[in-house]
Amino acid sequence: MDAIENIILEINRQTEEERDILEKNRLEEIDTHFLVEKRSKENEHQQLLARQKDQLERKFQQEKNRLIVKGRQTRLKEKQKYLERIFEAAYQTMANWDEEQAREFAEQSLEKSGFKDGMFIPGNLMSDTTFTSAWLDKVNEQLQTQFVLGTKSREKEHGFLIEQKGIQYNFFYHELLSEMKKTNGSEIMHALFNEEG
Repeated sequence: MDAIENIILEINRQTEEERDILEKNRLEEIDTHFLVEKRSKENEHQQLLARQKDQLERKFQQEKNRLIVKGRQTRLKEKQKYLERIFEAAYQTMANWDEEQAREFAEQSLEKSGFKDGMFIPGNLMSDTTFTSAWLDKVNEQLQTQFVLGTKSREKEHGFLIEQKGIQYNFFYHELLSEMKKTNGSEIMHALFNEEG
């Protein structure tokens, strides 16, 4: 009986050892699987965080760029409004010139234009005493030109027109300033604000 008990004890001991080894192996397998899953989930989490961070940075950069563009547009609009006010003030200054200043401007304009003849047509808002036949005769003598004084223009403008062979050349103050703004506006903006355009 001792032999049978010893065999049973030996079988039990071997079975217990095998069970312990199996349990140990299974626990190691579970631990390894857990660690692999944990690392996988941590990697997924890190990748998700990185993607979210990239998205947030892109959104932030887009919003920052949008605000920069909006700020530039607002500043440009304000500068353009300021430029408009400058040109309007220049027009008001020109419109308020006395006879001598208006005549001097007209004479210089005629000289620079290179025209030698034509009809000189005062703007409707010019005083009747500003551009007279006597004044135009004096200008013709000084510039060696042959301009003829026409009747006032119908347009409510300060300044004058020169008509040659049915073509009118516009020297109305609004038109001259508008042309100056088109051709020199960016240079004026640069000079006023010390930057491009």
